[in-house]
Amino acid sequence: MKYKKLILLLFISLLTSSVFAQNYWLSAYSPTNLNLKKSSFEDSLTGWVCGDSGLVIHTTNGGQNWVTQNTKTKVFLHDIFFLNKRLGWALGWNIYNPQPPYGTLILKTTNGGVNWDTTTFPIENIFIRKVYFQDSLYGFFGGNVKNILRTTNGGINWLDVEIDSLVTMYFPIINFSFYNNNYGYALGGVMDIAGMIWRTTNRGVRWTPFIVSPEPNMDMMFFDSLRILGFGGDFEYGPSIITTTNSGETWRYTSLELFGLPTVLTFRNQSDGWGSLGYTQTFLLTQDSGKTYRQIETPDSAVINDIVFPDRMHGFAVGESGKILKFNSATVNIENQNSVFTKNFELKQNYPNPFNPNTTIEYEISSNSFVILKVYDVTGKEVKTLQNGFKAQGKYKLHFGFDFLPSGVYFYTIAVRDLTGKSNGFFTQTKKMLLIK
Repeated sequence: MKYKKLILLLFISLLTSSVFAQNYWLSAYSPTNLNLKKSSFEDSLTGWVCGDSGLVIHTTNGGQNWVTQNTKTKVFLHDIFFLNKRLGWALGWNIYNPQPPYGTLILKTTNGGVNWDTTTFPIENIFIRKVYFQDSLYGFFGGNVKNILRTTNGGINWLDVEIDSLVTMYFPIINFSFYNNNYGYALGGVMDIAGMIWRTTNRGVRWTPFIVSPEPNMDMMFFDSLRILGFGGDFEYGPSIITTTNSGETWRYTSLELFGLPTVLTFRNQSDGWGSLGYTQTFLLTQDSGKTYRQIETPDSAVINDIVFPDRMHGFAVGESGKILKFNSATVNIENQNSVFTKNFELKQNYPNPFNPNTTIEYEISSNSFVILKVYDVTGKEVKTLQNGFKAQGKYKLHFGFDFLPSGVYFYTIAVRDLTGKSNGFFTQTKKMLLIK
């Protein structure tokens, strides 16, 4: 009997330390412990990653080895973009250096990063966060104040674009996404004010702004010229999506009611998209072209800032403390099997909500499972574990008092692992609740 208890304890320990994302993503070699911000891959073998202290690392063998390139700067690099294996750009901000000018440093290479040349954007206090080129001459900058700029000569000169009048027309740009050279979008906005998109149909000469959400938009996926999905949100309300089926004439906003700070959403193919929810140490996964989502813990509790897929079988994720993950292509064949399990449990909205100080949380599982139910504050700090252990198939109703907590927004997350052998990972769902005293 004693040995059976020991085996059960070891099994539960393995369950709580194992996460589903470790099947999909594998920790890879990293040459640094500095924070990594953005990546750019030309193919499954050749890529660059930028980050803290002027860092750019380069691989030519799919991340087996990395070479640190000499950028000759120590500022934090916020973005990197390579048009091909030779021509690339990176952006850094001079904010804390006691020596002016304060603003954006533009790094450019014409030999794959062997040498980087640095220039300072000619206007001070302009902070550019996104660089995108269609070819070696025609490109765009996105940032604040002068939020969209265009070049036709490889960045020698930068031109203002025409933007249709709207009170929020000059809100910050976070990203660009183009369907073809003429038709594309800029994405951005200001937290707690408005989430924006800017549409162009004439190669970025003129842009039309739209307010489409309450929080900033950060990434976009074109399924075709008509069907588009945008991704955004903030740390308080979590991730959200915007969708259109008519080339952006109308948009639908949907909050995913999950916990986390969205940073990126990248699709491996037409159906399989991976997002990062930042400091919550979780991925966001959709396997049905954005119709449904689930939240999955990252390997080694990694905080991921960027995800890229050079092709449908290869992917890289980079983040804080030098973390690099590689997509495990061996899991591609088990996607459909694993997605079925997400329908086999349900976490319901607490009631009453708002509440003071007592509330009820209900959930249902359709098979014997290991269940973890926890409460977090808006910073991601765990404030209470409500459940942690084996539960038989059925419906559960939990009554709890939160008189020890101050008023505010809180999130409760359930992690469920089936114990019948139907799947081998945790599946999670998160909902928001409001405590008012």
